[in-house]
Amino acid sequence: MSVEVVVVGGGYAGLAAIGALQDIPDIRVQLVEPGSAHELIPELPEALSAHGTISQHVVAYADILNETRVKHLKTTAIGIQQSPPVVLTADGGKVAYDWLVLASGSSPSMPPIPGLQEYGHPLRNAEDTARIKEALQYHKAQRVAVVGGGLTGVEVAGMLASDHDVILIEAARRLLPALGRGLAEYAHQRLLRADVTVVLGQKVQRIEEHSVVLDRDHYGFDVLVWAGGIAVPKWIRSTGLRLDPQGFPIASPNGQVADRIFVAGDLWKVAVDGKDVPATAQLATIAGHYVGTTIGRLIQGKPLDNNRFSPRLRGMLISLDPGQGVGWVLRGGIPVRGLSARALKELSFRQYRLKLARTFPKP
Repeated sequence: MSVEVVVVGGGYAGLAAIGALQDIPDIRVQLVEPGSAHELIPELPEALSAHGTISQHVVAYADILNETRVKHLKTTAIGIQQSPPVVLTADGGKVAYDWLVLASGSSPSMPPIPGLQEYGHPLRNAEDTARIKEALQYHKAQRVAVVGGGLTGVEVAGMLASDHDVILIEAARRLLPALGRGLAEYAHQRLLRADVTVVLGQKVQRIEEHSVVLDRDHYGFDVLVWAGGIAVPKWIRSTGLRLDPQGFPIASPNGQVADRIFVAGDLWKVAVDGKDVPATAQLATIAGHYVGTTIGRLIQGKPLDNNRFSPRLRGMLISLDPGQGVGWVLRGGIPVRGLSARALKELSFRQYRLKLARTFPKP
């Protein structure tokens, strides 16, 4: 009788976990995922450019999972039960599991700012990207306000700057907290040279139909893109798992949150040496593979090599426009800027696609 492993979420973490599990004998893997394609989320700001297309940044699950033993259940998880162990789905189904990986990703953080729901466009997935592209007119007379000066917000502002009047708003006193100050300042200056208006140190108080009101100033806009961080999907709060004050499941050092239940990706708040590691696709991929490998060894009765997850990131790179980038590479954190950083990011995109092809080879 096969062991039932259910993976909730077909993003970077979910696919990495499946890849680590797929060749283990006597395991049946089921993917609970409502979408039909794996969305390459770090690439989505590229799709917002004038000549960008969303289809270039998604890969169909039918292609990825072709000729594998993985069953794709095209439905949405809305809860779990631990006794009996099942995943509850939006279509009224119950998917039984012996082992469970929760890798459902995150939702946009949408705080209760008046007008945000009505006038803000979050950017978290391909559907969000399509809505934003529909609103864009690609001419300088259209002002785009981007709220959030993290990785996504800076990329969006840079990608749109050549065709729009862009204003980038960040509540902190500098951009890109995930990068060092020197790299963040380079990105800031690059945006200014592209005529992006950068507003720092002011929080959004409310959003009106064509105006964003800050602590001291207000700015008109035609389109507002919200890149203000991530939040845990609401249904996680009803799982009965232990959660931290932000709603994230409290995980052990190896990602376990309950008996035979693990988290990976954005749901796993990973800390190294007491510092939170920024949630990125790279971290999600490493964590997903680690969790899948851990479950596989437990199923086979093999000892665990290391019971603590300590990821080794290869770098962090972002695009500042179609030709420039900034970030760091290798374990020493070697800074890279300009054309070389942009080229390295393009290389990382290609490497991920090659890794997918190697993990899930076509017949």
